Amino acid sequence: MTTSNRTLRTFTLASSVALSLMSGGCFLLGEGTEFLQADDVRLELPESVSDRDLDPTKVHGDVHDAVLRVTADVNGWVTTLVESSARVVELLDRVPESSRDGAARIYGPYEDRDGRDLSWLVRLDETDAGTEFELHVGTRAAKSSEQMARLMTGSLVVGEGTRSGGFSLDFDVVEKYRDMLGSRAELYSYGGAVDVTFERETDSQYKHIDMDFQDFSVDYAGYLDDSSFFSDDLYSYHREQDGAGSFHLALLGEWDQWGWSGPEQEKMTLDAKWDPAGAGRTRGTILEQKDMGDMKHGDLQVDECFGADGYLTWRQISAAYLVEVPDYDLGDPESCAALALD
Repeated sequence: MTTSNRTLRTFTLASSVALSLMSGGCFLLGEGTEFLQADDVRLELPESVSDRDLDPTKVHGDVHDAVLRVTADVNGWVTTLVESSARVVELLDRVPESSRDGAARIYGPYEDRDGRDLSWLVRLDETDAGTEFELHVGTRAAKSSEQMARLMTGSLVVGEGTRSGGFSLDFDVVEKYRDMLGSRAELYSYGGAVDVTFERETDSQYKHIDMDFQDFSVDYAGYLDDSSFFSDDLYSYHREQDGAGSFHLALLGEWDQWGWSGPEQEKMTLDAKWDPAGAGRTRGTILEQKDMGDMKHGDLQVDECFGADGYLTWRQISAAYLVEVPDYDLGDPESCAALALD
Protein backbone atom coordinates (compact mmCIF):
# COMPACT_ATOMS: atom_id res chain seq x y z
CA MET A 1 0.00 0.00 0.00
CA THR A 2 1.42 3.36 -1.01
CA THR A 3 0.00 6.85 -0.77
CA SER A 4 -0.46 9.46 -3.50
CA ASN A 5 1.49 12.66 -2.84
CA ARG A 6 -1.25 14.78 -4.38
CA THR A 7 -3.87 13.08 -2.22
CA LEU A 8 -1.98 13.63 1.01
CA ARG A 9 -1.07 17.19 0.12
CA THR A 10 -4.63 18.37 -0.28
CA PHE A 11 -4.39 20.71 2.68
CA THR A 12 -1.14 22.24 1.50
CA LEU A 13 -2.89 23.87 -1.45
CA ALA A 14 -3.53 26.74 0.93
CA SER A 15 0.20 27.46 0.85
CA SER A 16 -0.13 29.10 -2.53
CA VAL A 17 -2.68 31.46 -1.02
CA ALA A 18 -0.56 32.27 2.02
CA LEU A 19 2.63 32.85 0.07
CA SER A 20 1.11 34.88 -2.73
CA LEU A 21 -1.07 37.11 -0.57
CA MET A 22 1.77 38.00 1.77
CA SER A 23 4.39 38.55 -0.93
CA GLY A 24 2.02 40.67 -2.96
CA GLY A 25 1.12 43.23 -0.30
CA CYS A 26 2.80 46.59 0.05
CA PHE A 27 3.81 45.81 3.60
CA LEU A 28 5.88 43.28 5.28
CA LEU A 29 5.13 42.89 11.03
CA GLY A 30 7.62 45.10 15.03
CA GLU A 31 8.61 44.19 18.32
CA GLY A 32 5.92 46.26 20.04
CA THR A 33 2.97 44.09 19.01
CA GLU A 34 2.28 40.65 20.46
CA PHE A 35 1.60 38.34 17.53
CA LEU A 36 1.39 34.69 16.51
CA GLN A 37 4.59 32.64 16.34
CA ALA A 38 5.32 29.69 14.07
CA ASP A 39 5.82 27.46 17.15
CA ASP A 40 2.24 28.21 18.18
CA VAL A 41 0.86 26.17 15.28
CA ARG A 42 3.71 23.85 14.27
CA LEU A 43 2.85 20.14 14.44
CA GLU A 44 5.71 18.27 16.09
CA LEU A 45 5.94 14.48 16.15
CA PRO A 46 8.32 12.50 18.39
CA GLU A 47 11.83 12.20 16.98
CA SER A 48 11.38 8.47 16.47
CA VAL A 49 8.22 9.02 14.44
CA SER A 50 9.68 11.81 12.34
CA ASP A 51 13.08 10.19 11.77
CA ARG A 52 13.64 9.92 8.02
CA ASP A 53 17.00 8.08 8.18
CA LEU A 54 15.54 4.73 7.27
CA ASP A 55 17.19 1.50 8.35
CA PRO A 56 16.94 -0.78 5.26
CA THR A 57 16.59 -3.83 7.53
CA LYS A 58 13.46 -2.43 9.19
CA VAL A 59 10.09 -1.16 8.02
CA HIS A 60 8.19 2.09 8.50
CA GLY A 61 4.44 1.75 8.28
CA ASP A 62 2.46 3.10 5.33
CA VAL A 63 0.04 4.95 7.60
CA HIS A 64 2.99 6.10 9.69
CA ASP A 65 4.60 7.60 6.57
CA ALA A 66 1.30 9.18 5.55
CA VAL A 67 1.10 10.91 8.95
CA LEU A 68 4.67 12.18 8.47
CA ARG A 69 3.91 13.62 5.03
CA VAL A 70 0.64 15.25 6.02
CA THR A 71 2.23 16.76 9.12
CA ALA A 72 5.17 18.15 7.15
CA ASP A 73 2.90 19.52 4.44
CA VAL A 74 0.48 21.19 6.83
CA ASN A 75 3.44 22.73 8.67
CA GLY A 76 4.55 24.09 5.31
CA TRP A 77 1.48 26.23 4.81
CA VAL A 78 0.38 26.94 8.38
CA THR A 79 3.76 28.12 9.68
CA THR A 80 4.41 30.04 6.45
CA LEU A 81 1.11 31.85 6.87
CA VAL A 82 1.92 32.73 10.48
CA GLU A 83 5.49 33.83 9.76
CA SER A 84 4.40 35.91 6.79
CA SER A 85 1.63 37.53 8.84
CA ALA A 86 4.14 38.31 11.58
CA ARG A 87 6.39 40.07 9.08
CA VAL A 88 3.42 42.16 7.98
CA VAL A 89 2.70 43.18 11.57
CA GLU A 90 6.40 43.90 12.19
CA LEU A 91 6.61 46.42 9.38
CA LEU A 92 3.29 48.02 10.22
CA ASP A 93 4.53 48.68 13.73
CA ARG A 94 7.14 50.98 12.17
CA VAL A 95 4.90 53.13 9.99
CA PRO A 96 1.94 55.44 10.70
CA GLU A 97 -1.48 53.86 10.40
CA SER A 98 -3.79 55.01 7.61
CA SER A 99 -6.67 55.55 10.04
CA ARG A 100 -8.06 54.50 13.40
CA ASP A 101 -11.33 52.95 14.50
CA GLY A 102 -11.35 53.50 18.24
CA ALA A 103 -8.19 51.79 19.53
CA ALA A 104 -7.77 49.72 16.34
CA ARG A 105 -5.11 50.73 13.82
CA ILE A 106 -5.99 50.37 10.14
CA TYR A 107 -3.38 50.11 7.37
CA GLY A 108 -4.53 50.45 3.77
CA PRO A 109 -6.05 49.78 1.39
CA TYR A 110 -2.69 49.32 -0.35
CA GLU A 111 -2.51 48.35 -4.00
CA ASP A 112 -0.87 45.00 -4.65
CA ARG A 113 2.78 45.64 -5.42
CA ASP A 114 2.99 42.77 -7.95
CA GLY A 115 0.53 44.46 -10.28
CA ARG A 116 -2.36 42.07 -9.71
CA ASP A 117 -5.91 43.41 -9.55
CA LEU A 118 -5.79 43.27 -5.76
CA SER A 119 -5.53 45.58 -2.79
CA TRP A 120 -4.92 44.80 0.88
CA LEU A 121 -6.04 46.21 4.22
CA VAL A 122 -4.88 45.17 7.71
CA ARG A 123 -6.65 45.98 10.98
CA LEU A 124 -4.76 45.59 14.29
CA ASP A 125 -6.39 45.90 17.69
CA GLU A 126 -4.12 45.49 20.72
CA THR A 127 -5.60 44.67 24.11
CA ASP A 128 -4.07 44.05 27.53
CA ALA A 129 -4.10 40.32 26.76
CA GLY A 130 -2.77 40.34 23.22
CA THR A 131 -3.65 41.21 19.65
CA GLU A 132 -6.61 40.82 17.31
CA PHE A 133 -6.13 41.24 13.58
CA GLU A 134 -8.01 41.17 10.28
CA LEU A 135 -6.76 40.95 6.70
CA HIS A 136 -9.05 42.23 3.92
CA VAL A 137 -8.62 41.85 0.16
CA GLY A 138 -10.33 43.63 -2.73
CA THR A 139 -9.71 44.89 -6.23
CA ARG A 140 -7.16 47.63 -6.85
CA ALA A 141 -10.03 50.11 -7.04
CA ALA A 142 -11.15 49.44 -3.45
CA LYS A 143 -10.98 52.52 -1.22
CA SER A 144 -12.18 51.09 2.11
CA SER A 145 -12.87 47.83 3.94
CA GLU A 146 -16.54 48.12 2.91
CA GLN A 147 -15.43 47.56 -0.70
CA MET A 148 -13.32 44.54 0.25
CA ALA A 149 -13.82 41.04 1.67
CA ARG A 150 -12.41 39.75 4.94
CA LEU A 151 -9.95 37.01 4.05
CA MET A 152 -8.48 36.22 7.44
CA THR A 153 -9.09 37.05 11.10
CA GLY A 154 -7.03 36.06 14.11
CA SER A 155 -6.23 36.66 17.73
CA LEU A 156 -3.57 35.94 20.33
CA VAL A 157 -3.79 35.81 24.13
CA VAL A 158 -0.51 35.75 26.06
CA GLY A 159 -0.35 34.71 29.70
CA GLU A 160 2.41 33.69 32.10
CA GLY A 161 3.92 30.69 30.35
CA THR A 162 0.91 30.24 28.04
CA ARG A 163 -0.08 31.32 24.55
CA SER A 164 -3.44 30.72 22.86
CA GLY A 165 -5.40 31.98 19.90
CA GLY A 166 -5.65 31.20 16.22
CA PHE A 167 -6.98 32.40 12.91
CA SER A 168 -9.72 31.78 10.33
CA LEU A 169 -9.13 31.67 6.58
CA ASP A 170 -12.07 32.07 4.15
CA PHE A 171 -11.51 30.11 0.94
CA ASP A 172 -14.71 31.50 -0.60
CA VAL A 173 -12.88 34.84 -0.60
CA VAL A 174 -9.86 33.18 -2.19
CA GLU A 175 -12.13 31.90 -4.93
CA LYS A 176 -13.67 35.35 -5.40
CA TYR A 177 -10.27 37.03 -5.80
CA ARG A 178 -8.53 34.37 -7.85
CA ASP A 179 -5.59 36.62 -8.69
CA MET A 180 -4.23 35.50 -5.32
CA LEU A 181 -3.65 32.03 -6.75
CA GLY A 182 -1.31 33.13 -9.50
CA SER A 183 -0.46 30.28 -11.87
CA ARG A 184 -2.48 27.83 -9.73
CA ALA A 185 -5.69 29.57 -10.76
CA GLU A 186 -5.79 27.44 -13.92
CA LEU A 187 -5.71 24.18 -11.94
CA TYR A 188 -7.39 24.75 -8.59
CA SER A 189 -10.65 26.08 -7.22
CA TYR A 190 -11.58 26.43 -3.56
CA GLY A 191 -14.55 26.77 -1.23
CA GLY A 192 -15.40 26.84 2.46
CA ALA A 193 -13.26 27.91 5.40
CA VAL A 194 -10.82 26.66 8.03
CA ASP A 195 -10.54 27.77 11.66
CA VAL A 196 -7.15 27.11 13.30
CA THR A 197 -7.03 27.31 17.10
CA PHE A 198 -4.14 26.56 19.43
CA GLU A 199 -3.11 26.50 23.07
CA ARG A 200 0.42 25.83 24.29
CA GLU A 201 2.68 26.14 27.30
CA THR A 202 6.07 27.69 26.73
CA ASP A 203 7.74 25.81 29.60
CA SER A 204 6.48 22.28 28.77
CA GLN A 205 5.67 20.17 25.71
CA TYR A 206 1.94 20.83 26.02
CA LYS A 207 0.40 21.97 22.73
CA HIS A 208 -3.12 21.49 21.32
CA ILE A 209 -3.90 22.52 17.73
CA ASP A 210 -7.26 22.04 16.02
CA MET A 211 -8.09 22.82 12.39
CA ASP A 212 -11.84 22.91 11.89
CA PHE A 213 -12.64 22.57 8.18
CA GLN A 214 -16.06 23.93 7.26
CA ASP A 215 -17.39 22.77 3.90
CA PHE A 216 -13.79 23.03 2.68
CA SER A 217 -13.32 21.87 -0.89
CA VAL A 218 -10.51 21.73 -3.40
CA ASP A 219 -11.09 20.85 -7.05
CA TYR A 220 -8.03 20.00 -9.13
CA ALA A 221 -8.40 20.19 -12.92
CA GLY A 222 -5.24 18.32 -13.84
CA TYR A 223 -3.79 17.84 -17.27
CA LEU A 224 -4.11 14.05 -16.97
CA ASP A 225 -7.01 13.67 -14.52
CA ASP A 226 -9.31 15.62 -12.23
CA SER A 227 -9.69 15.22 -8.47
CA SER A 228 -11.98 16.66 -5.83
CA PHE A 229 -11.49 16.69 -2.08
CA PHE A 230 -13.84 17.81 0.67
CA SER A 231 -13.67 18.12 4.45
CA ASP A 232 -16.19 19.17 7.05
CA ASP A 233 -14.20 17.55 9.82
CA LEU A 234 -11.75 18.41 12.58
CA TYR A 235 -8.03 17.92 12.03
CA SER A 236 -6.49 17.71 15.51
CA TYR A 237 -3.01 17.49 17.00
CA HIS A 238 -2.73 17.17 20.77
CA ARG A 239 0.51 16.82 22.76
CA GLU A 240 0.63 16.63 26.54
CA GLN A 241 3.22 18.01 28.95
CA ASP A 242 5.28 14.79 28.88
CA GLY A 243 5.34 14.58 25.07
CA ALA A 244 2.66 11.90 24.61
CA GLY A 245 0.27 12.87 21.86
CA SER A 246 -2.28 12.11 19.17
CA PHE A 247 -3.21 13.11 15.63
CA HIS A 248 -6.44 12.87 13.60
CA LEU A 249 -7.35 13.82 10.04
CA ALA A 250 -10.40 13.06 7.88
CA LEU A 251 -11.53 14.09 4.41
CA LEU A 252 -13.54 12.90 1.43
CA GLY A 253 -11.65 12.25 -1.77
CA GLU A 254 -10.93 10.00 -4.72
CA TRP A 255 -8.56 7.21 -3.71
CA ASP A 256 -8.15 5.37 -7.00
CA GLN A 257 -4.35 5.41 -7.20
CA TRP A 258 -4.00 1.79 -6.05
CA GLY A 259 -6.62 0.37 -8.42
CA TRP A 260 -8.77 -0.61 -5.42
CA SER A 261 -11.38 2.07 -6.02
CA GLY A 262 -13.17 3.80 -8.88
CA PRO A 263 -13.94 7.49 -9.45
CA GLU A 264 -16.39 7.89 -6.57
CA GLN A 265 -15.41 9.52 -3.28
CA GLU A 266 -14.85 7.82 0.06
CA LYS A 267 -13.85 9.11 3.49
CA MET A 268 -10.18 8.75 4.40
CA THR A 269 -9.00 8.99 8.01
CA LEU A 270 -5.51 9.00 9.54
CA ASP A 271 -5.02 8.53 13.27
CA ALA A 272 -1.89 8.25 15.39
CA LYS A 273 -1.15 8.05 19.09
CA TRP A 274 2.19 7.83 20.89
CA ASP A 275 3.56 7.65 24.42
CA PRO A 276 6.25 9.88 25.98
CA ALA A 277 8.98 7.55 24.68
CA GLY A 278 7.70 7.83 21.10
CA ALA A 279 6.19 4.33 20.74
CA GLY A 280 2.64 4.11 19.54
CA ARG A 281 0.15 3.07 16.90
CA THR A 282 -1.45 4.37 13.72
CA ARG A 283 -4.62 3.60 11.81
CA GLY A 284 -5.70 4.50 8.29
CA THR A 285 -9.15 3.88 6.83
CA ILE A 286 -10.94 4.45 3.54
CA LEU A 287 -14.65 4.18 4.21
CA GLU A 288 -17.63 4.21 1.87
CA GLN A 289 -20.32 6.71 2.83
CA LYS A 290 -24.07 6.59 2.37
CA ASP A 291 -24.80 6.41 -1.38
CA MET A 292 -21.08 7.08 -2.04
CA GLY A 293 -18.06 4.92 -2.70
CA ASP A 294 -16.91 2.15 -4.99
CA MET A 295 -14.14 0.37 -3.11
CA LYS A 296 -13.14 -2.94 -4.69
CA HIS A 297 -13.63 -4.96 -1.49
CA GLY A 298 -15.58 -2.54 0.68
CA ASP A 299 -14.15 -0.52 3.54
CA LEU A 300 -10.37 -0.62 3.98
CA GLN A 301 -8.50 -0.40 7.30
CA VAL A 302 -4.79 -0.64 8.08
CA ASP A 303 -3.59 -0.85 11.70
CA GLU A 304 0.05 -0.47 12.72
CA CYS A 305 2.17 -0.40 15.85
CA PHE A 306 5.68 0.99 16.13
CA GLY A 307 8.35 1.02 18.78
CA ALA A 308 10.22 3.96 20.26
CA ASP A 309 12.59 3.79 17.26
CA GLY A 310 9.67 4.47 14.91
CA TYR A 311 9.79 1.12 13.12
CA LEU A 312 6.92 -1.33 12.73
CA THR A 313 6.34 -4.07 15.27
CA TRP A 314 2.98 -5.13 13.79
CA ARG A 315 0.61 -4.27 10.96
CA GLN A 316 -2.64 -5.66 9.63
CA ILE A 317 -4.86 -4.85 6.65
CA SER A 318 -8.56 -5.67 6.28
CA ALA A 319 -8.85 -9.37 5.48
CA ALA A 320 -10.70 -8.73 2.20
CA TYR A 321 -7.67 -6.85 0.81
CA LEU A 322 -5.15 -9.60 1.53
CA VAL A 323 -6.02 -10.94 -1.90
CA GLU A 324 -4.39 -7.77 -3.29
CA VAL A 325 -1.34 -7.82 -0.96
CA PRO A 326 -1.09 -11.34 0.51
CA ASP A 327 2.20 -10.68 2.33
CA TYR A 328 1.11 -7.42 3.92
CA ASP A 329 0.35 -8.51 7.49
CA LEU A 330 3.39 -8.89 9.75
CA GLY A 331 4.49 -8.98 13.36
CA ASP A 332 2.72 -9.88 16.58
CA PRO A 333 -0.21 -7.77 17.82
CA GLU A 334 0.95 -8.48 21.38
CA SER A 335 3.97 -6.27 20.66
CA CYS A 336 1.71 -3.21 20.38
CA ALA A 337 2.18 -0.28 22.68
CA ALA A 338 -0.65 -0.11 25.23
CA LEU A 339 -2.35 2.82 23.53
CA ALA A 340 -5.92 2.47 22.26
CA LEU A 341 -7.19 4.44 19.28
CA ASP A 342 -10.84 5.50 19.62
